[in-house]
Amino acid sequence: MAQNLEREQQKREELEQIRQELYLEEQAETERKKEMAEIEKRIRQRLDLRQMYEEQLALKKAVQQAVQEEEEAFRQQMLAKFAEDDRIEQMNAQKQRMKQLEHRRAVEKLIEDRRKRFIADKERELAERQLEERRQENIRAIVEEERQKLLKEHASKLLGYLPPGILKEDDVDMLGEEFRLTYKKRPGDAFSQES
Repeated sequence: MAQNLEREQQKREELEQIRQELYLEEQAETERKKEMAEIEKRIRQRLDLRQMYEEQLALKKAVQQAVQEEEEAFRQQMLAKFAEDDRIEQMNAQKQRMKQLEHRRAVEKLIEDRRKRFIADKERELAERQLEERRQENIRAIVEEERQKLLKEHASKLLGYLPPGILKEDDVDMLGEEFRLTYKKRPGDAFSQES
């Protein structure tokens, strides 16, 4: 009788040890997956940033080229107009040179004014865009805060009804280990793919 009890106790202890080892392995595997996902995410972000930078650089060069061509066309057009208005061809050589110099200065001033207006417009657009981005970011932060508040209040009551993919892994971490263990027992992919 005593031997049977001892064997039963030993079996229970062995089973408990196996359960503990399995739990620790699962935890370690979960952490490894999280770490790998984070590394992959950082690599993707770096690649996306590099591609975005290269595209922006190419666009900037194209815009600069287009602006230079447009300015040169404007320059030639205005010089021709001024020459016609002042009837340069009827002047002597000295007066022609003086008048052409005057025209070039006037045209460069016009081009500089156009550049300043263009830069001012772009700076205003950028400021408006940044303001809108900050506003949207504030809205997203408020929505996320409210979502987390609702989860903390109601997630445990809805545990049996939440479809897979609704919760992100960060949400489950926030809701505690007991919630995580129960949620992980659900079939299918428990977590949303969002990060």
